[in-house]
Amino acid sequence: MSEAAKRRYDVAVVGAGPVGSVCALAHARKGARVVLLEANPNASRRLAGEWLHPPAVSILREIGIDMLPRGAPGKGFVVFPEDGSDPIPLPYPDESRGLICHHETLVSSLREATENEADIDFISPARVKEVDDGRLTFSVDGDDRAITAERIVGADGRASIVRRSLGVSMNPVLYSRMLGVTINEAGLPFEGYGHVVLGGPGPILIYALADDCVRVIVDIPPDRWSPRDRVGFLSESCAGLLPGELGPAFVEALRAGQFHAAGNQLSPRITYGNSRRVVIGDAAGHYHPLTAVGMTLGFGDALALAEGGDFRDFTAERFRAAGVPEFLAMGLYEVFADHRAEAVVLRRAIYHGWRTNSTYRNRTMRLLACDDRSVTGMSLAICGTAARALTREVSFFFRRFALHRTGTVLKGLVIRFWWLQRGFLQLRTARIKGREEDRQARDSLARAFLHSMSSEAEGAGPDRPKEINSPDAGPALQSASARLLSLQRDDGGWEGEMVWCPML
Repeated sequence: MSEAAKRRYDVAVVGAGPVGSVCALAHARKGARVVLLEANPNASRRLAGEWLHPPAVSILREIGIDMLPRGAPGKGFVVFPEDGSDPIPLPYPDESRGLICHHETLVSSLREATENEADIDFISPARVKEVDDGRLTFSVDGDDRAITAERIVGADGRASIVRRSLGVSMNPVLYSRMLGVTINEAGLPFEGYGHVVLGGPGPILIYALADDCVRVIVDIPPDRWSPRDRVGFLSESCAGLLPGELGPAFVEALRAGQFHAAGNQLSPRITYGNSRRVVIGDAAGHYHPLTAVGMTLGFGDALALAEGGDFRDFTAERFRAAGVPEFLAMGLYEVFADHRAEAVVLRRAIYHGWRTNSTYRNRTMRLLACDDRSVTGMSLAICGTAARALTREVSFFFRRFALHRTGTVLKGLVIRFWWLQRGFLQLRTARIKGREEDRQARDSLARAFLHSMSSEAEGAGPDRPKEINSPDAGPALQSASARLLSLQRDDGGWEGEMVWCPML
């Protein structure tokens, strides 16, 4: 290790998680001399990214990972609407397959590949202390060391030290908190699919790992996070929604403490750094993990960076590649989690499109999987959804003459779409100018995403309460809402390890 620390490298990668390991392998396969640094070798044991979309699997094969980690094939997703209607299957187009596997298994496989690569020196545990252009210092068992590298890459997550060295603050916005419950010896009705269940306090994602192990990920809005009667509230609001026989097993796992918790945060991608100090993956930016695009985008960052070329071209290409998936992550979470009238109308329009239009369904999955990253494809999907929602709402008005409801929906949609386009134009301007001052963009987006960002922006949007007790909120949420809202708000921690959990 001491000999490795004295070498001069082409690339130093900070963080040996999935994205950092792929980055190191991609550069080494291009002939670069690489050092890979990991501060916490046990970090892979946490509950983190476990779903890879098909493009991420293709990237692994492209960098020479022919033997994929042991896991299950991911066929797509099945949405269970909050009204109890039939589930909606959303398979990946062209029978493509993703990968579902334990996070620890994925990381172990990638780290083993880096250790077998002659041009990669893997140093762990190595806690990076200072980063400058061409040089970084780190400590191993209290011994300070330094290495030089032409390029330093931060793949060290949301608290990236490489990003901090650039003077760029993440300024994250808390979306929600998330609870991950592990259930053993359980099965799911749709094999190989992620099950997205709606109607609770927030969306629920369920997927099967190997060996009859099922992961249940429950999203909980910040204003409903309380340390009092946790098991009782989650049992009442979520257990009855779970498919098959999972409900009782879910309650039993909660009571046994078989869960982990974490906060989900938003930090828009404003910069990838510079040609000497680069940030990729979650270190560059992150959104709600509802669509599980984090690792797929991070792998894409790593591969594109290793391809070489002008850094400005890399930055422009990655902003284009990440823009649509990140927008989808924000938009789907807002529509699935919010119970305001206009969100309900949009949600039902999406359901209708998925059930009746195979083109709309396939386009959604291509966008979701990062296969289609075109603004045109996203625009067509948005316009189609909005037109379908408005048509259905106007039809409802003429049938029921519901002037107040129709007016509320139209006003809500107009306000949201106005602030949405304004926010993304401001975000684009901040990216082009290389600025970190993105407060205006955040404020505008908060007026579009009232459910997920409203607590962070004063006067964000119309002054209307969340419609928790509306019929569209789901029966389980209605029955628990009165008790929940009576609880004193307290940001005290949950029992168990604090981790980040991926959703859809």
